[in-house]
Amino acid sequence: MSDPLQCAPECKRGPFLSTQATNRHRGGCEAWNAYVAAQALKRGYDEVSGEDEDPAITRRKKQKRKKLEQAVARAESLSLPRSSIIATHAKASSSAVTLEQSKGPEIGTAEHLTPRALLSPEPNSPVYIGIDGQPDEPELAPEMTAAGRPIRSTRGHLPARYLDVLPQSAPAVGSSQVENEQQPAEQQNSPLTLPRIILIVRDKLKTQLNVFGLWREYPDRPSHDPDGEVGLEDLSNLPRSEEYRDDEHPEDARDDSPLNPTQTLLTGWQNNGNSTKSNSEMDGLTHILQRPDFDVKELKGYNAQAANEKITKADEDWEHNRFKDSFIETAIEIEVPSGSPQIPSKKFKIPQLLYRNPLSVIRAAFADRLASQFHFAPFKLFQEIDDDNGETISQRVQTDIYNSDVFLEEHKNLRRAPTDDKDCKREKVVAALMCWSDATQLANFGTAKLWPIYMLFGNLSKYIRASPNSGAVHHLAYIPTIPDSVKHEISKFNVNWKTQAKEIIAHCNRELYHAVWRFLLNDAFLHAYKYGIVIKCFDGVERRVYPRFFTYSADYPEKVLLATIRERGLCPCPRCLCPKEALDRMGLHQDMKMRDKLRVFLHDKVKLTREWIYEQGIKIQGSAVQRILKATSSVPTMNAFTGRLGLDFNLSRMLVVDLMHEFELGVWKALFSHLIRILYAVGQQYVEELNHRFRQMPTFGFDTIRTFANNASEMKKLAARDFEDLLQCAIPVFEGLLPGPVNSKLMTLLYRAAEWHALAKLRMHTEKTLDYMETLTYEFGKLMRQFQDLSNNSFQTYETDRETTARYRRKEKEAIAAGASQQNENSGRRRKFLNLLTYKWHALADYICSIRWFGPTDSFSTQLGELAHRVVKKLYSLGNKKKDPRQIGRRLRRLEWAKRAADRRGIHTKRRRQQRILNAGNAAELLAAHHHIGLSAKNKHNIGSFVKAHYDDPAAQVSFQFTCTLDILLNASNYCQNFYPKLQDHLLGRLMDRKFDGDTHESFTDADRNHIRLKGGSFISLKTCRINYTTYDVRRDQDTINPSNHADVMMLSGEDAAGAHPYWYARVLGIFRATTISSHPNASTTKSGPVEMEFLWVRWLGIDPGHQSGSRNARLPKVGFVPESDPFAFGFLDPAHVIRGCHLMPAFSDGRTSELLETEKPTVARKEGEKDDWAYFYVGIFVDRDMFMRYFPGGGVGHVANRKFFKQGEDSTNDNDISSISSDLGADELDVLDTEEISLEEMSEDGSDDGSDDDLGDEQGDSNDDDDDDLDVGGDDWQWDDGYGSP
Repeated sequence: MSDPLQCAPECKRGPFLSTQATNRHRGGCEAWNAYVAAQALKRGYDEVSGEDEDPAITRRKKQKRKKLEQAVARAESLSLPRSSIIATHAKASSSAVTLEQSKGPEIGTAEHLTPRALLSPEPNSPVYIGIDGQPDEPELAPEMTAAGRPIRSTRGHLPARYLDVLPQSAPAVGSSQVENEQQPAEQQNSPLTLPRIILIVRDKLKTQLNVFGLWREYPDRPSHDPDGEVGLEDLSNLPRSEEYRDDEHPEDARDDSPLNPTQTLLTGWQNNGNSTKSNSEMDGLTHILQRPDFDVKELKGYNAQAANEKITKADEDWEHNRFKDSFIETAIEIEVPSGSPQIPSKKFKIPQLLYRNPLSVIRAAFADRLASQFHFAPFKLFQEIDDDNGETISQRVQTDIYNSDVFLEEHKNLRRAPTDDKDCKREKVVAALMCWSDATQLANFGTAKLWPIYMLFGNLSKYIRASPNSGAVHHLAYIPTIPDSVKHEISKFNVNWKTQAKEIIAHCNRELYHAVWRFLLNDAFLHAYKYGIVIKCFDGVERRVYPRFFTYSADYPEKVLLATIRERGLCPCPRCLCPKEALDRMGLHQDMKMRDKLRVFLHDKVKLTREWIYEQGIKIQGSAVQRILKATSSVPTMNAFTGRLGLDFNLSRMLVVDLMHEFELGVWKALFSHLIRILYAVGQQYVEELNHRFRQMPTFGFDTIRTFANNASEMKKLAARDFEDLLQCAIPVFEGLLPGPVNSKLMTLLYRAAEWHALAKLRMHTEKTLDYMETLTYEFGKLMRQFQDLSNNSFQTYETDRETTARYRRKEKEAIAAGASQQNENSGRRRKFLNLLTYKWHALADYICSIRWFGPTDSFSTQLGELAHRVVKKLYSLGNKKKDPRQIGRRLRRLEWAKRAADRRGIHTKRRRQQRILNAGNAAELLAAHHHIGLSAKNKHNIGSFVKAHYDDPAAQVSFQFTCTLDILLNASNYCQNFYPKLQDHLLGRLMDRKFDGDTHESFTDADRNHIRLKGGSFISLKTCRINYTTYDVRRDQDTINPSNHADVMMLSGEDAAGAHPYWYARVLGIFRATTISSHPNASTTKSGPVEMEFLWVRWLGIDPGHQSGSRNARLPKVGFVPESDPFAFGFLDPAHVIRGCHLMPAFSDGRTSELLETEKPTVARKEGEKDDWAYFYVGIFVDRDMFMRYFPGGGVGHVANRKFFKQGEDSTNDNDISSISSDLGADELDVLDTEEISLEEMSEDGSDDGSDDDLGDEQGDSNDDDDDDLDVGGDDWQWDDGYGSP
């Protein structure tokens, strides 16, 4: 190409002073258009000739030409005109040519291995020649077994070859496209001194497409692109080992250590945040002791306590700490009314507020090594796809905060943002602040609590923010609680304490919360908020940073505090003004229209009521106050955010949705509890059957689906991820437990619930997924209301024992708090209904808007805050339990110091599972491979001894008399279902590079098989096979296949008929590796030498032909084992065909059968102790995000390489048509749904009702579960994994 500052060589204009001027000129230059066209023609010639610049492309083109030449040679040997095969090959690489074969090849020639149809053709019968020169058999009509299952050998072809495309980030901005901070020297010294007017022009920048069709659109040219050097290991979900780097970033040494190098290493190991010294911790210590800079002499006089005190002293020394980001302890004041007009209000000091200056935290974060991963410039992410008409279109893709609409809007507003320096030419960037806060219990026993505020930056990738060891979570403050001594003083001061103690304490808690935020949003922060703050960033470049609050993640009680509204009031939603009696209409047209009117802070009304309360002594919940504020559920507390940042600050938008508390611990938990009540109403034996089924549910992945508790119906000590597992496995468990009509409705409801949950939890959204989710939200709301009416009218449901105990416990606490004695109530259980008049149900319709505005929900999930709680809990356990916040703060600072001192990488994702899978030396190599099978050779089997040991096993069925030799095995052709001949067919087919690898090479004769032998007559068995795959969100993940537990795999189907299922399934019985020697003339290893080959021994499963599945039918795919009467019920599989492991859940309602494998003897096809098989299995398509997107029409973004296989499953009825969910609803029914009546009696203002569930009552939180059980945690090396843990 020409010089960037020049046009085409034929153009006489130029040179140009900037790239922008060059691009503007080229837009209308005919010479440039002709030049581009000429280059395109040249590239087209290069493609034909194979002279590509990329050697890999050239190599593939040469291979393609070689295949063409082979096809031509084959055609000429069969008397086929050369022109016809060339024309067919050029027309379509996957088409076949129909020939009239008059004379077949002679037996014994090179053509004797061709399909039987070619060896003995019928007169005038067509023969098919593939593009690789190998004749193919014509397709046969599928046949069925007596059991109605597809016969494996005649279903079509073997599994289609899986194309594994490695993940890559969206195209990075080239170095020439990055905006330079200074002009090039040649421009500064240019002799041209043309007079010009400086005009700021913001030209959009579009990047090139990558292999997944992704490209970016920047509103401005970025000065820094963190994705420019992203490697494959950075796009992996797998753990990596610790990496110590010798190079030191200049900003990493911001604080000089008060200790010598050896003491720094040892003290850093002590303060690594782990409370127990496990094997991995000892390995880390050994690594430190073996470092070359570790000198034992430097430990003379070392004392751990003194070393830690030196670190703390240096951190709190403001002259030493240039960022001044250490913790500061102070007291906060709140104003309490007296309750009397004669007594003025009084301020009370609440001690032990531990905080860090927000601006200091921002300065330190932008100067840290991790800031090299910050996105300073937002962008829109697009993907080019083909629509239904075959035209190429671009659809929006949303993955994170920095490519969301809210970031783009704030970045646009910065263009006109004022500065406090009129001559400032620095780049303006947004600091996307994301806050979390939630009170947590520090220990399982005792009353020690902590109320932390965490702050993260949306400029950073969410995959880094979710890593517990990345250092991305900044502890901003620890909110104190009102001590008992202060409560005692307030009780003496307020004259209405005896009658209004509860209201006064609630008011003081609200005042304290906003007083803390008002203190944090000080004048210095407001100045930076308006004019920006100059920060010298990690790369040495000064930028003007404007802090902006994007999201605040919290559970419902804390959202109520933030929004300054009354909990469970008449308008309980913190985002809109939907009345309580309309909360169950989620998703209807009237409900969605009501959400358009966002809640705003009533500043004038709140100010007026506060004057009445504080000056005139009116009660906090007096009639005058209620008359003004009750209609909107407002409270007389001044909001800190609107008060400090302005009344135009969008508080409602900042309070994002909370999937964990609102759905998993809210809607789904309520539905599951109600289903348990229904089962008790039908019969207690059904509850026992449900528990029995959950206990039999197989696990999946390392911790994606874990073993269920003995009694899942009791829901004891279940975290959010446990309820997620219950939802993902609920369909086969509940199937058949309720009467027919109710069962059918329930199956549809459970499918839609799991489908909605999977969409809401996606890490990458497209316009297609969001449109589908919008339609599904309406459908899910309709089904829930229908099931509510059906269940409430059909069953007499009562409280369970757990709910009754929780209600008594709650009443007892209320009586103790009120100072009254507990009254003996009727011990009978109350009626319970499925209650949809809750905020959590109402909030589900806000997810579409939140995702479109902020990106996927995992970016701001409260699970990140729950994970951060683990740090403070560990630090609390290391102290002496005195002055908890202060000790925790100091230990946290030492933890951060230890990370900097150890010079660890910014992304450190070491987890319990597979801790040694990746390391700095082989990470990219292991990730790039499709699969990995171990190199161990200790489990070696002689082929004769192996088959003899399984002589009566149907999986390796061979006829034996009294003796068995290898020769007998080689010639056991009268048995179609034998181990070694099948293995020979499989290996020979792969060595011949057949179009479809596998075991259906019927044309192979015994003479052909005699050419294949195993070196030493043996093979090696291994325990595991690790399958790497690219996820829907373009990352690399891994499944471990183990025949003893996680043995089920999926692969692309070889069928291309309309309505065919896109996948095939198999259960792995063995993982083998063998060295193969072939003397076959078409697959000889004489020159290349013996070939080491890996193969899987599998038992095939077939699709239930009478079962309708898919989104349209709201049913899971159903499969079953192929009967042993099928000659190919067992076979071998190339591991390269496997996409990933799959979760097959037994269809419990269909029971077990021995007809599929008629033997009661031990067999490798069954687990130990089993004598029969499950008749059918359901495919768990909701087991994780990636699995769900593999069944979503069109697949995920990362599945683009195999997208054509998704279209094969769409028949004329279009079972996967996402627009057909509500196609059966007419206009009249829609009108009826919009005007449907409230199904339950209206709840009172204080939340009490006649036995229905409160939003936060015993149905939601009044159990034995602690508040900190929202997220289950494990050992020291645990990382957030929420059930969709891997992909």
